[in-house]
Parts: sequence; C-alpha cells; structure tokens
Amino acid sequence: MSALSSKIIRGAPQRQAGLSIADLVLLRVAAQSCTRAELQRDLAVLVAPKVSGTAFRRAAELAIGNHANRQFLSDTKGRLAATPFGSRTAEALIAPSKLKLGWDDVRNGALISQAIGVACETSAFAKAIERPEGLAALILQRHFGLATQRVLSPADLRSELAVLALEKAFGNKIKTGLAKSAGLPAKTGRLLAGQLFRKPREVPADGKLATLLAAEVVDAPSETLEALRLALLRRLTRVPDNQKASDGDAAPAALAAESPRAKGRAPEADNDAAPLTASPPAIQRPDIAEFVSSVLDAARPVSEGWPGNRKAFISRVWKAIRTARPEWELSEIAFKSMLAEAHRTGRLVLAAADLKGKNAQADLEDSKILYKNTVWHFVRVED
Repeated sequence: MSALSSKIIRGAPQRQAGLSIADLVLLRVAAQSCTRAELQRDLAVLVAPKVSGTAFRRAAELAIGNHANRQFLSDTKGRLAATPFGSRTAEALIAPSKLKLGWDDVRNGALISQAIGVACETSAFAKAIERPEGLAALILQRHFGLATQRVLSPADLRSELAVLALEKAFGNKIKTGLAKSAGLPAKTGRLLAGQLFRKPREVPADGKLATLLAAEVVDAPSETLEALRLALLRRLTRVPDNQKASDGDAAPAALAAESPRAKGRAPEADNDAAPLTASPPAIQRPDIAEFVSSVLDAARPVSEGWPGNRKAFISRVWKAIRTARPEWELSEIAFKSMLAEAHRTGRLVLAAADLKGKNAQADLEDSKILYKNTVWHFVRVED
C-alpha cells in the first residue's frame, strides 16, 4: 500500500449543559403561542420516560407560573404567549440560532443542532439534518471526534469509520496513516466499520451503516429520522431528581427494586462464601510490534515451501492466532485489516498465490485480502 495521511481533525466532543423543563416551556411558547394541552403534547415526549405525564404537568405548571411572574409570558383565555422580554430570553437559550416561526423549526433545527453540538447555520448543514443519513453523519462525526467543517457523505464516512475501527483493533496504539483515498474496497470498509457496533455486524449499504450506528450511539429505538431526533432531544434535556417520578410511580418502582426476579438476580445459596460469577477478563489490544511478532510465531508452524520462500496461508494463521491470543478478541475482518496495515508499514510481508491449485481452493478463498488490484493469500516467514 502507498503511504497516505489522514486529514481528519479529531477531538473530544464538547458536552452540552442541557435544557430544563422550564427552559423547554419558555422555548415552546416563544416559538409559537399555544394552549396547555399543546404544550403537554409537544414537550412531555422530550422528557419521557424519565418524567411521567403527571410529573411533567406539575413541573410545566410551575414553570408557567414562574415565567408569568417574571413577565416572560402571558396567559390570556387559556392561551400562552411570550412577551418580547421572554422571547429574547428564550432566544438566548439557543444562541447563535434564532427563533423562527413555528415550534417545528426550533425543535428540528436549533435544538437538534444544540443536541449534536454543531452549528447548523449554513444551508448545507440545515439540509443535512433533514435527512436520516445527514443527521446520522453529524452524530457520528461528533461522537467519534471527526472534523465537522462539512457533513461527510455515506461513502466518506464509511472510509473514516473503517480507519477508526482499524486503530481501535490495535488498541489506539498506532495511527494508521490511512484515509478515504487509501483504496479500501467498499465492502471491506463496511465490514471493518461494522466492528464499531457493540456487537459487530455486517451492513449492506453505507447509508444504512451510518443510520444504524448513529441509532446505537444515541440509544434510538430505530434508525428513522424521527427516532434519531427524539433520542437526541431526550439527551439534551436535564431533569432534576425531584421531577423524575410522580407519587403514584414511587411504589411500583420500590417494589421492582426489592424484587430479585425484577433485577434478574439469581438466588444465593446459604453455603456460598463468594459469588460464582467472576468479572470478565479485560480485552487486551496489541500494539503493532506485538501483533507482528505473534503473527510470525503463529505462521511458522503452519508455513510451507522451501528455505528462503516459506509462506503460510492467512486463514491458517488466523485460526492459530484466534486460539493463541483469545484476550485480543479480534474478529476475522479486524485481523486481516491489521495484517494489511502491518504489510503497508513494512513490518511483515504478504504474498499472493502464483498458482491456484484446486486442492487448496478453500484455503485460498478463506485467506484472501483484497486491496485495490491486489489479492494476498500468504504471510511470508523468514527462515
């Protein structure tokens, strides 16, 4: 592989302070006058399930009274409206965005932008967050610390996620030097990026990869646009402990906490001095030097050929590594990608099969690593 440098800018996303129920009430009324029923309909869902409907009504009524006392809003014939002072105060909550006509504009524009932590003032960003793939891209760019000067296309995002997955496979002990122009085939890139899911999976399309991974990041129940929006807005709101449950909710919650069955706890035997379960072993990722050394050690016993030209099928090396180093918890695609990176950096040498005999067809198929116009099947072993 040719050496390439990633131009991506990485950094930890900034955490948002969040909006209280009182803030949401003021924003909703300032965006568009409404009744109490409309306020309940639009805002209760943003704090559910942390706050029950009854608890929300109490908190919203308290907020309405406080805002009215401070002359932020008026209540005329059951309809709430913001005063000019209240509108300016509400606008400060979403600065640098501006209050536009209609709650939908504020909810799906300024609040979504604030929840992600990206200023979506340009038309390109505004259009992007109206599409599930665009919103998902911004969620992932912020979550993984990628540059947000522009919204990455599904293909560009897949390439960058593949690089991150490869770096993660090495325990973030290396910077690969790869970028989207590195030439990883789309399917290989998706397989590698799929390692970033909590449970690694294969996704057939770049757009689907982005929306599914974003849904997992924000704990959305599905990858639809509305599900992603709602999950983001729920993460943006902050709820004090005294608003999280109504009086009627406390008893069932207490009963659930006391029930071993509810928590999934197994009954404890009287003669047990200690629990039977042990903490799972920590995943240990190798650096590139340790990885290469282990690969060559695993390749030598399964290598074939004559002195000076000994080679081991990649598939056989993979089986040996999986047995010898279970603490790495590598998937096959991660292992092959790490091999390709070690080859690219000159730490070991991969080779292609010259003659593809029928008797080794299964090993050849299982061993292949695709890169641009090259297919590798072997790890070379120094004698």
